[in-house]
Amino acid sequence: MLRHALALILALAAFDASAEEELTLLGRFAWETDSVIGVSGIEITKDGAEFIAVADQGWWLQGKFQRQGDKIIDVEIARLESIIGQDGLPVSARRVGDWSDAEGLALGPDGQAWVSFERWAHVWRFDRPFSRANWIKDHPTFYDHSENWQLEAAAIDPDGQLYTFSEKPLIEGFPIYRLGPENLWVIDGYLPERDVFAIVGADFAPDGTLYVLERKLVVGIWWQSRIRRVRLDGSVDETIWTSERGAFDNLEGISVWDDGIGLRMTLVSDNNGSQSTPTEFVEFRLTD
Repeated sequence: MLRHALALILALAAFDASAEEELTLLGRFAWETDSVIGVSGIEITKDGAEFIAVADQGWWLQGKFQRQGDKIIDVEIARLESIIGQDGLPVSARRVGDWSDAEGLALGPDGQAWVSFERWAHVWRFDRPFSRANWIKDHPTFYDHSENWQLEAAAIDPDGQLYTFSEKPLIEGFPIYRLGPENLWVIDGYLPERDVFAIVGADFAPDGTLYVLERKLVVGIWWQSRIRRVRLDGSVDETIWTSERGAFDNLEGISVWDDGIGLRMTLVSDNNGSQSTPTEFVEFRLTD
């Protein structure tokens, strides 16, 4: 009995220990543009020079970074087009029911793109970014999530396996939705909710570790963000970074990539459709 109690104490201590010093802030860039609002999902190219993103009102965005050393100093729009639905029509024109609410983005090694949507909770497959959507059958529990708390994140592991995550949990926790054989969703377990944080982004590192971007709105005034490091076999679940309240805007997208020195994380903020709030890119290096 004593041994079990000691093991529980050690496990709780390991969970509570935050390794915030492992993430080094490289820089942050406030992008003031009238052309793009509500960026929520992002993927960075291997050289860190370009990105593909999706925005809330149903848009694809391809852009280029101008860098000075490790820091982003400017952003150039290379391509901006509506997401085309499975019926061949632009989703940006369909605001009824918010069918256009693109939130999560994952790019596969074969060039395919996957986008998760809120409100009408679904995931679409695209042969390439900017191409026409292909229908994927929904999991029945997609409809169990409350309005505007649905599929926020999409991520592909090193084996090419697709996952999606909801913003808010079900009773059991955050479902780990995996796209299984015959393109049917299965639930591989649940991630526990911690401290009322919601999942807003996710991406895998090359070693199969999942980095989950979470956020919450404190007292209805301040955004607070954090990054969880997770192994889906349950062996790891730890917080490696938590922001101060109000230190950043509404960070919603995360891309994990290797810059030749080590892992880098690029985060992007959703300006919630406010022309007076810039879209911010924030970059960290994992230093462990």
